[in-house]
Amino acid sequence: MRNRDYDKQQRIKEAMVRLILQEGIEKTSVAKIARDAGVSPATIYIYYSSKEEMLAEVFREYSRKSYHYLMDRIRPDMAGSELIDTIVRSFYAYTREHEEVFSFVEQCSRCPTLSDHVSDEECCCDIMDVIHMYQDRGIMKRYSDTNIGAVLFSPVRFLAMNSSCRRGNAPYLLDELISMLQDMLLN
Repeated sequence: MRNRDYDKQQRIKEAMVRLILQEGIEKTSVAKIARDAGVSPATIYIYYSSKEEMLAEVFREYSRKSYHYLMDRIRPDMAGSELIDTIVRSFYAYTREHEEVFSFVEQCSRCPTLSDHVSDEECCCDIMDVIHMYQDRGIMKRYSDTNIGAVLFSPVRFLAMNSSCRRGNAPYLLDELISMLQDMLLN
């Protein structure tokens, strides 16, 4: 069996993301990914048994990265308002700093066969554990995890993809969103 090479595997992932963003999931083939990554198609099969497995694994990995990015910035001793502020600003910063990865995850999340491989609950369970702790302390209102995830992350995704944020309105819009979320979620 041939050895795995981290650099080759990373080039394969990056090529797959790039091609999927350019051509879409259906038009992106293993042969195209291999050519773009500078490897043979056989090399891809050292790492993944199929295009579908590769998509699912990379989608899962990149989905989790954004939540780990958030968890690195959250402390359980934060005030409730600071927690919401940190989640929103950190998630927005991640989407802007990693636009290509973020766009790939967004595109894959709209594909039913791929979205079944990664659930928001699976990715953000640590964040939800922190939120549950704040709920148990009476700092945050008790809403379902699904609705909390929707109101915390969906508006940030929208702002990240909105052209008015790119024109310099982001600070004001983020401040306003954070204030709205604090009013909605905090006791």
